[in-house]
Amino acid sequence: MSPFSDGTFALHCRVCEDMTLPEPLEICRRCDGATDIAYDWEHLRGTVTAATIAAGPPSLWRYEGLLPTRSHAGVQAGWTALQRSDTLSELLGVELLLKLEGSNPTRSYKDRIASVAVAAAREHGFSTVCCSSTGNLGDAVSAAAAATGLEAIVLAPASVGAGTVAARHPGARVFAIDGTYDDCRRLELELGSLFPWGFVSGNLHPYASEGAKTISFEIAEQLGWQLPDAVVCPAASGTLLSKLAQGFSELTHAGLSRKPVPRLIAGQSEGSSPIADAFADDRRISRVHAATDVPSLSVGDPSHGDLALGAARASGGAVHAVSDAAISAHTALLSESAGIEVDCAGGAAFGALAESIRRGEVERGSQVVLVITGTQPSDFGELDGTVTEALEPDAQHILAALGLGS
Repeated sequence: MSPFSDGTFALHCRVCEDMTLPEPLEICRRCDGATDIAYDWEHLRGTVTAATIAAGPPSLWRYEGLLPTRSHAGVQAGWTALQRSDTLSELLGVELLLKLEGSNPTRSYKDRIASVAVAAAREHGFSTVCCSSTGNLGDAVSAAAAATGLEAIVLAPASVGAGTVAARHPGARVFAIDGTYDDCRRLELELGSLFPWGFVSGNLHPYASEGAKTISFEIAEQLGWQLPDAVVCPAASGTLLSKLAQGFSELTHAGLSRKPVPRLIAGQSEGSSPIADAFADDRRISRVHAATDVPSLSVGDPSHGDLALGAARASGGAVHAVSDAAISAHTALLSESAGIEVDCAGGAAFGALAESIRRGEVERGSQVVLVITGTQPSDFGELDGTVTEALEPDAQHILAALGLGS
């Protein structure tokens, strides 16, 4: 029996390469390896074309044939603008195009991940979706869940993220955790053994993360199915960089593009740079203690770090660490020069691009796409009890807060 669902996709183990029919499963049953999605390109190459994509909706669901789930009513993320910046192009000596992810429903590219996560949750029978977040993903998952009638559970560090998500989405259950994002993620995985929920970093992860690759598809389509010389983005967990690489590679498999994958470049905060450090030292990634003023980049144990590192190396790209002070300055310059709102992650990416040009990794005159992953979150001020008191990162505390403790 073929492992492909309806002749299109299957669940694939990155370690033993076993393939099974798709189900909500993060870890391979055979070897405990991480899972992702594999596609039947022989079948898809004849059914997904530039014409069928162009006939689709102005959202990421125009690429439904290249995704592991189907569109559901609700938040429609994607199909964001690709805009040339004349000022920055002249300043840097390259043709700089900005991919403006701040126009997504909750103002970040995480809406892409949340949209696919919630669609997969519904298809696999989950009524609750849980995620870990420093702000943007919690925002996105809460909105997508509400739009499709699902319950959202958000685990966020008490120091960042929890209050903003609670204020914006009163229908979500937001738990402020006394710890880091990495602590929240470990707690999410612990809860995965206790509750029949959909977990964005757990059993839904192979599906949810596929939403990020649609940025690559859009860049190619918006450039007439031609690929730029380089693409630059920020890196925290490494998911975005690795999925950009996957997306560009899949365009070749689908017969939509013949040009090689662009150079892939990423920026990290110096205080949280396990991927950049490994790239600089030509070694594997080691976990670090995240210490940065940029919450969205505060990840010391990147789940897709090795894949992101491989994507940068294989494409002839790079991963650079940028100081928090430089990130702040680059964010201001980018916002003022382009006339748009930019979050600090965008400043880190811009800093990495400037460093790559300085080192000659990106040649003058190159066509470069800078992915602006989101805009600055709004300040909601005092929250008046919209979020619970900070809890220790332990499942028993969550059980008690849900009224399920002993």
